Amino acid sequence: MDSTQPNHSNSPDIKTILILAADPEGTSRLQLDKEVREIDEGLRRASKREQFKLEQKWAVRQRDFYRAILDYQPQIVHFSGHGTEFNGIVLENETNEPAFINADALSSMFKLFATKGVECVVLNACYSEVQAKAISQHVNYVIGMNRTIGDKAAIAFSVAFYDALAAGEQMEFAYELGCSLLISYSEQQTPVLLKKDQITIIQPLFDVIPPNPYLGLAAFTEVDAAFFFGRETFVNGLLEAVNKQPLVGVIGPSGSGKSSVVYAGLFPQLRISGNRLIESIRPGDRPFYQLASVLVRLLEPETGETAQLRVAVGLAADMELGRITLPTVMSRLNERQTGKRLLLFIDQFEELYTLCQNKEVIERFVDALLAAINLDNFILVFTLRADFYNFVLAYRPFRDALQQFSPQLLSSMNREECKRAIEQPAQKMSVSLEAQLTARILDDVGNEPGNLPLLEFALTQLWSLQQKRLLTHQAYNDVGIMERF
Repeated sequence: MDSTQPNHSNSPDIKTILILAADPEGTSRLQLDKEVREIDEGLRRASKREQFKLEQKWAVRQRDFYRAILDYQPQIVHFSGHGTEFNGIVLENETNEPAFINADALSSMFKLFATKGVECVVLNACYSEVQAKAISQHVNYVIGMNRTIGDKAAIAFSVAFYDALAAGEQMEFAYELGCSLLISYSEQQTPVLLKKDQITIIQPLFDVIPPNPYLGLAAFTEVDAAFFFGRETFVNGLLEAVNKQPLVGVIGPSGSGKSSVVYAGLFPQLRISGNRLIESIRPGDRPFYQLASVLVRLLEPETGETAQLRVAVGLAADMELGRITLPTVMSRLNERQTGKRLLLFIDQFEELYTLCQNKEVIERFVDALLAAINLDNFILVFTLRADFYNFVLAYRPFRDALQQFSPQLLSSMNREECKRAIEQPAQKMSVSLEAQLTARILDDVGNEPGNLPLLEFALTQLWSLQQKRLLTHQAYNDVGIMERF
């Protein structure tokens, strides 16, 4: 019942339970795997098991937390981890240190998620009643803990609660059953059930700014797909090319978003079918080693990391000298992964020419890749800066391959595409822009391909100055973004 990829085609008759687990470094270890496993087993054997679908996501950071809810669109959200009474539930920040989501921030998030179908939230964390009360203004049923709860007791409550739901019982019955299992732990009064129609609305002490959906100067990755807009037409063409060609180049100027269209646009589309192995590398100064590392991980997943490193070094040397060919390795991989094609994505292919100084190694690496595209189980996708296209054309075998398999040429987004890239991520977080602000930003940024990072940076800076979920002209003036460029 567990899945690693979002499924946006859930039947309206099936309730999705999303378990968000967090056990950050520096906190006491919890048995989160056991909790998920026992909930899953209970759902599998329940009489109404066809009515529920279980998904799990490790939500270590705040961005992971809300993205998972957007991706899986659950009816029940179950957080399992640590909590503090007033600081909130414990996640991590970008430097892997413990960080908190407080009651106001959670309330702001679930105000949005309630409109997307969330009807129950379980905060299986110590001292989470404060956060539960804030969320219950918007969600029909919320369960929190009014004090510390032991690991075994937390698991017992969760398992009984979902066993009852999967047997067709109502939320109140499931809650009472869970509490009854805690009598032997003397913790039967720890879980607290809050219902939306029974609580007093609590106004937050300050306006809560929802999580920022823009990425600044960073490229979009696969986990950012929910907020990747504006390139839909190009991504559809790229997907069509990948389904027809074994070699697909994405070529465009610096800053045009080549990596983003692959990671956040193409990959999520490909994962829907589930019939491909998807791996990515950058060439660096040792392209054969980067390639070998991926292949060893696929061929020997049960081998320890240190052993994989040693094997990768040997395989890289053998491939570089021609003792082992990529088609030979792909043949072995096909024996392990029957029916699945490997899609290898080489990002920033220009590194092959800027970081690898040995021309013979460069040509051998290209030859190895070109030999593999003739196989049935291999697809090569690469991104390349347009100003390095002459390096590719200078090597005749590579030029001939691109003559046969046309690359996808990426340029600047048109005005309508840029408008979607500005407005739709904000709309997902229920934030609006003042009239004509989008047009003003687009006029300032211009339509040069390299200006996409500037656009994202401008929006990131503007986000923090919003007022009551509105991005304003005054805030845009105050931040003075365009004066810096």
